[in-house]
Amino acid sequence: MVAQIESILCQILQVSREEFFRMTDISSSYIYAVQQKFFDIKNGVPEEYAIWKANFYGRDFFVDQRVLIPRNDTEVLVGIMLDEINQNIDVSNTVYVDVWTWSWCIPISIVEEIYPLKFYAQYALDISPEALEVAKMNAKELTSIPIDFRESNLLEGLAHEDTLSGKNLCITANLPYIKNGDTKNMDASVVHHEPDSALYWWAETGFELYKELIKQCFGLKKILELWDIVLAIEIWFDQWDVSREYLTELWLTFEYFQDSASIERVILIRGF
Repeated sequence: MVAQIESILCQILQVSREEFFRMTDISSSYIYAVQQKFFDIKNGVPEEYAIWKANFYGRDFFVDQRVLIPRNDTEVLVGIMLDEINQNIDVSNTVYVDVWTWSWCIPISIVEEIYPLKFYAQYALDISPEALEVAKMNAKELTSIPIDFRESNLLEGLAHEDTLSGKNLCITANLPYIKNGDTKNMDASVVHHEPDSALYWWAETGFELYKELIKQCFGLKKILELWDIVLAIEIWFDQWDVSREYLTELWLTFEYFQDSASIERVILIRGF
């Protein structure tokens, strides 16, 4: 609780923890603001939304209720893709795309970690213009690397990018993967406060949107005459069977990776 109070005070005062402890006086207006934050948290608002900040892969990101709160599970996806890039990908001839980018926490964690190596180009795509506003705010604060932000239904926004012809494509995606109405497996704070469009999209398995993304990967490779595609996705705890069956039917090469709770959380897919 003490650490939470310190975090909220530092956020409101716009000072570091070290600067906060050197302060000799805090006005009543700031104390009132802290009280309001704790009132929100007491009533179920996630702390990240209350203080407009979430830590992911060692960086602090601005977040509000326009975007999904970054989680530790998604750091697995970043780590797996970084390993793949370091071992198997020529980034100079590779276009990197993050689909449904939300706060932009995944792509910055990748492009900054491989620096000074640089991709041929970077794209951040999202169907939500509101989410893209948050992503652009984080990009402005956290990196000088150029990024092309686009409002797009999955990969459709790249369909006419002829300059990508002959390039490799490296894709990360954390799409909405929870079945509509499947709230019994979710925290109440997530159900009531995080955007529905970040959580639910289909009723049957929750994997349907990934099926559409994979279909678009095949289509984009043909349209743009891409050389190779590698795709890393995050899935829900109950999607091992449906994902394995679908990927096997398409003769794709794929590998599962577990999160800290030993749940099959990330799939790395090749062979498009």
